[in-house]
Amino acid sequence: MTHIKINKLTKSIKTALFIGTAASSGMLFSNSATAQDAQQQGVEVIQISGIRASTAQNLNNKRFSDSIIDAINAEDIGKFPDKNVAESLQRISGVTIQRQFGEGAGVSIRGAGLDLTLTTLNGQNVASTGWFVLEPAKRSFNYELLPSELVGKLEVYKSSQADLAEGGVGGTVVVNTRKPLELDAMTFYGSVEGQYQTDSGETDPQLSGMFSWKDDAEQFGVMVSAVMQERSLQRQGNEAFWEWGAGPVGFTQERQRSALTATLQYAPSSNLDFVLNAMNMEMEANNTNYALWLTQADSSWGTGETTAWIGGNGTGDTIGTQAAGPLNVAYYQARPREATMKSDVLDLTMNYSGENYTLKLQVGDTSSTGGTDFEMVVDDGTGGTPIDGTYDFTNGGQTWNINNFDMATYDPGTLAMGTGAAFNKTPKTDDESYIQADIEFDVDYGPISAIKTGVKFSDHNTTSRQFFFNQSDDFDNVISTSGLSNGTYDVGAGDYQIIQFDDNALIDWAKASITGETEDLGTYSEIQEDNFAAYVMAKFSTDGIRGNFGVRYVSTDATSTYYIDDVKSHTDADYSEFLPSFNMAMDLSEDLILRFSAARAMSRPQYVDMYVNPSPIGVNDDTPNNQFWVIGNVGLKPFVSDQFDLGLEWYFDESSLLSATWFKKDVKNFVTIQEYSATNAEVPFAGTLRPDEQGWTVQEKSNGKAAEIEGIEFQYQQDFGNGFGSLINYTYTDAQADEETFTDANSVLSDSSRHSYNVTGYYETEQFQVRISYNWRSEYMLRESGSYGNRLHDDFGSLDMSAVYHLTDNIDLKIDANNITEESSVQTGNNNYQTNYSGFARDFPLYEYEMARRITVGASVRF
Repeated sequence: MTHIKINKLTKSIKTALFIGTAASSGMLFSNSATAQDAQQQGVEVIQISGIRASTAQNLNNKRFSDSIIDAINAEDIGKFPDKNVAESLQRISGVTIQRQFGEGAGVSIRGAGLDLTLTTLNGQNVASTGWFVLEPAKRSFNYELLPSELVGKLEVYKSSQADLAEGGVGGTVVVNTRKPLELDAMTFYGSVEGQYQTDSGETDPQLSGMFSWKDDAEQFGVMVSAVMQERSLQRQGNEAFWEWGAGPVGFTQERQRSALTATLQYAPSSNLDFVLNAMNMEMEANNTNYALWLTQADSSWGTGETTAWIGGNGTGDTIGTQAAGPLNVAYYQARPREATMKSDVLDLTMNYSGENYTLKLQVGDTSSTGGTDFEMVVDDGTGGTPIDGTYDFTNGGQTWNINNFDMATYDPGTLAMGTGAAFNKTPKTDDESYIQADIEFDVDYGPISAIKTGVKFSDHNTTSRQFFFNQSDDFDNVISTSGLSNGTYDVGAGDYQIIQFDDNALIDWAKASITGETEDLGTYSEIQEDNFAAYVMAKFSTDGIRGNFGVRYVSTDATSTYYIDDVKSHTDADYSEFLPSFNMAMDLSEDLILRFSAARAMSRPQYVDMYVNPSPIGVNDDTPNNQFWVIGNVGLKPFVSDQFDLGLEWYFDESSLLSATWFKKDVKNFVTIQEYSATNAEVPFAGTLRPDEQGWTVQEKSNGKAAEIEGIEFQYQQDFGNGFGSLINYTYTDAQADEETFTDANSVLSDSSRHSYNVTGYYETEQFQVRISYNWRSEYMLRESGSYGNRLHDDFGSLDMSAVYHLTDNIDLKIDANNITEESSVQTGNNNYQTNYSGFARDFPLYEYEMARRITVGASVRF
């Protein structure tokens, strides 16, 4: 097995990048470049402008591909179909998305789940970390960082082939950026926009610009671009941590996002090309959670009388979960945070065309830092104010009836700041270096026209850490609320308000107490991976039949580093897989194509599941008896899928399609959580527990049983020739696992909707275009370790609209609207077994969040 040490590979890659950078800039002035001017041939450029031209190009990419793919091309420079790349992908059949605070953040393909989708930028991984304190370390691409203005084309591979990077059991999304020699010299694009959102009532700016230049010989070009965006984000909702309590909550965030890119391209001859891509993407995401918790008086450890139950009748072993009864106290809480996220990419690619072969070398480094840089919590200084009232959760939501108590004016008088573990920062890092070589030979072996082979080495390192802030001994953690009020703040799924205290003043007060920081070594988590891949693939073509077949070999060496009782330890594991693939397209007639694919694909397990070190969750978080002891496993096997596709595509004119595709995936090695109860004495937790925190729920990661995914996609696309057009698709997915795979005992896979569809209609003239889309998916399971748990997300649909008016040949006026109907996110308990005294009982209303309508108005100029 090939093994590469991280320092050796990183050093060689950085050396190669330096040499390549010098070559792609210094060679501009060499005599050899001047001598080759006469040999330089013009670069063929396909200009895509407008909805109809873009959709026709999308079909063209699909029709002439050897594999089963879908594509989305930008209509023009700076004119990607949506403001968020993930929201564009949801319009492809079989693709569904998850939203984070109203924006598309993750992509699931054919019911396989977010974790089984691979997304690459120009064919390579992009290091990514999240900003949210509870966001686990995963391999998923974070679409929140990637502005759509930087994208020229998206390709979604639904079938696998040997030269594709491994990782996409569900499918592979390839994000392609532009190159300067493909554009006209002195190309400029600029945009000014304002985005209004109904949650915050704020209008925020966004600026973007791109400039591309190339010399007269079209040998050297430079392209630079920048995007800057602010967003005043809010989210209101109801949350329940049962059987302790529930309440109206709110979330606010001041988001500042930027992306800077530079691309240098040098083509000294018609058969040699260098491209250097540098990209920096950053986001500041300072945020605060607000809540007025209303605890229940009829808990199993309290007093009171339940008047309604869910999942039971209130007696015996099937007592169920309390759904209506008396309240106990009102409890104010706020959690101010400062958070950041940053990703950098430096990639050098060389393409060379010989007499009967092409060679591609790619070397690069990508790194990311993120996480929560500062977190504090302030609690009700009264410890909870007794209230006279009741709760009623029997009608699918959370409602409260409170006498002689006004949520909007309730002021506890003092706020008590949590110290120790409650006053912390949780930084994360993610880094990868890679080098890849691919060579393709033209051959004449009967129907085989080309043979392609290649190798790739990469090392990947990811860490998650936690530091507690040390405080001065004389710090008083109780502060008066006098002078801190900033008025009221909207909370809850409904018309609720609570007092908003000045979070900046609270942060300044807390920071003034800091004297240093101490790392909690018990939460230190690190994964080091050394990956190797090699493949060989043959392309074939004969009368009416074309395709490819090949095999990819993948090996991984992984090490998990962690601390137990402050002693550094590590655990090693390794695995390897052979991944054969076969793709065929048969022309049954001039306009009718039959496709077939068979392959084995794999996705590596998530880093958060591979972290061996035990992670305590739910400790000192104001909710009693919700302590989780989560243990990872670096020896988890990769997800492996044997998958098949059979499709029929009818291109009844150059820009119209009617197709149906059947797909099936047999996926093994799903990660399951073995869950059992343990006493405080049985769990080696080194910290301090509160008196009301007795007992643990242990969650231990392991490989579970296999799952089967089967479904069918239908696509219909047509340009009617009079300015009108439509794109319609529907996907049925049956994604089933064994009931023992997940702790909720449901057989359906995570993130998988049985039904999903998209309906898009557009109208376009030379001066005006408008597009209206409705995207809908049926209910799906969300699964997280820890207190948020496993729950069912209700069906969700989003109505979106975009319109552009071409004021002149160079100036556009545009408007976009997302989630026009302000659809809410509703999540309920869904345990598939008798559940007592818990919000995870089936149909219990756990979480409900109001989702904002976003309206963007702007103008752009290009020349």
